[in-house]
Amino acid sequence: MKVIFYRLLVSDFIAVIRFIGTAQRGKQSLLYYSQNEGGYDYLKVTSSHDGFTFSDKSTYVFVFDLEQKETQNYDWKSVRITKQDSQYLLTYNTDGKLSAAFSSDLVRWQQTGEIEGISETATVVSDFMHNNQYVMYFGDKDIRIAYSSDLQHWTVQDETLLSPRDGSFDSSNLEVGNAFELEDAILVTYYVKKEVNGQDRYFVGAAYFDKTNPSVCLWRSELPLWEQANQLQGEKLMPLGSVIMHDELVFYWVLNENTIFAVSTQIPEIRDIPESKAFSVLVKKFHKNPIIAPRPEVPWESRATFNSAALYEDGKVHFLYRALGDKDLSVLGYATSKDGLTIDHRSDIPAYIPREPFETPGGNAFKTFADHFASGGGYGGVEDPRITRVEDRVYLTYVAFDGATPPRAAMSSIHIDDFLENNWERWDTPKLISAPGMVNKSAVVLPRKVNGKYVMLHRVYPNILVDYLDNLEFDEYLQGHYFIPPRKNFWDSKKVGAGAPPIETKDGWLLIYQSVGYQDPSRYKIGAMMLDINNPAKVLYRTHMPIIEPVEPYENNGFKSGVVYPCGAVIMKDKLYIYYGGADSYVNAASADIDTFLDEMKHNQEPKLTTVTSGLFN
Repeated sequence: MKVIFYRLLVSDFIAVIRFIGTAQRGKQSLLYYSQNEGGYDYLKVTSSHDGFTFSDKSTYVFVFDLEQKETQNYDWKSVRITKQDSQYLLTYNTDGKLSAAFSSDLVRWQQTGEIEGISETATVVSDFMHNNQYVMYFGDKDIRIAYSSDLQHWTVQDETLLSPRDGSFDSSNLEVGNAFELEDAILVTYYVKKEVNGQDRYFVGAAYFDKTNPSVCLWRSELPLWEQANQLQGEKLMPLGSVIMHDELVFYWVLNENTIFAVSTQIPEIRDIPESKAFSVLVKKFHKNPIIAPRPEVPWESRATFNSAALYEDGKVHFLYRALGDKDLSVLGYATSKDGLTIDHRSDIPAYIPREPFETPGGNAFKTFADHFASGGGYGGVEDPRITRVEDRVYLTYVAFDGATPPRAAMSSIHIDDFLENNWERWDTPKLISAPGMVNKSAVVLPRKVNGKYVMLHRVYPNILVDYLDNLEFDEYLQGHYFIPPRKNFWDSKKVGAGAPPIETKDGWLLIYQSVGYQDPSRYKIGAMMLDINNPAKVLYRTHMPIIEPVEPYENNGFKSGVVYPCGAVIMKDKLYIYYGGADSYVNAASADIDTFLDEMKHNQEPKLTTVTSGLFN
């Protein structure tokens, strides 16, 4: 995912307005432009508090040259403005030279002349020094670095930090954008302009550099933060600059010389393991993960707790999670959370145990958990639960495994009142719902009928299968009427499986799913796809990158390293919460603003442009 949303700011003064550059003053975004009045060019600036809606009032800007005369030549290119202590530094290109000017108020500027030894576009990291020296990133083809103790005389380092990459979105010349000091690193953006299908097209990339050694690149984006959208193909674009507003990057562009538009993207995350190249702008993992961990003192969940189903009812999230204890038997534990992240209650007894021969080691039938322990336990049981409320019942789907025959999909149900009151003895007798002789997992049921039919998704390698059912009695096994396959050459190229039961949204059925790709066959990853609201077998679009990858310790240190596996997701208070197993050992949580999440997914199809007006340009 690259873009959250677009906004447009339109100018009707084609002949008299020329946009110069952008700057940031605290939580304000500033836009500089020159305007011809009475045959003279004047420089002006206007401001915005949200990055998109600019004030109807502007302020005249005064620039003085080396002879203290007011200049009226604003034929500047590649303007970059950064704050340095109590002053602001403006760098710009003109006549193939890089020049600088200083200001204390962003209105009156004093030019200081040409910067020797550098002629390319340049940006200085705001309010940052390394070993008592300011840091400048510069370049129009490759990106390099320079240092200065006074902001006027710069020492250029020979090393090239970033170069075009063959076969990537940034295979052409790199023009440095802006540099921002963040908590963990220095973020440097860059622009790429190259020909695609006979037309010039812009892309935006990003890289993180080490604050303790600004020459060291820690991470570089594998996909563009933004790329020129279909409706902008063939249009003349020019990058104007970027700012950070409300924890988002806002990029400004000049369109056909007289129009400004802005693109807002999330700030890319930097990982503790840079070589993993994990990149996600969609969801944030809970900083206190895992939310459910094994309890060594509880025999039935002493070894692992993972792959949790989730249901939002009665003002709280209810979890049914897979648990392994001293006897290696898979049972289901129960917990609740009012905020979706912090566990408020956790049951001391299992909420669901294997009872039928098809789900008990040795093929025995048991009524109580004590009976299992008396038998000696064994590897198998009820695995990887999903729960869905359909009308007044909660349907539980899971993998039934007797330790010997191929695992199969099974189902039980309970009345919603009994579920909320924890009357676990009221679970219906479970049924196998998939055919014998084949591995069938990841069964989920949609929360309502579609066109008069119940809908179930399940998985037979390598596809997600879709069934339309008259009822949920299962007099016949699942058939697999339709299928959703992996995607060749994508991260989900080897196998896919439904994760959480699909959630109904304004755009369709949101399916959180897991996958393994041939490019990285040892690791499970999580993505999202949107299914048609009236035809859930039809995929409208999918995330081009995983939304969750196994890079954290709680996703690698456990029974199975490199596994993130979703079984539950809910929407609560305008947020999407995703619950997933880590390393087959823990239950973890991640969240995202649901509207942002849906907009990001949809953007990859046809992004929507929203007009924003300012009295200055109407």
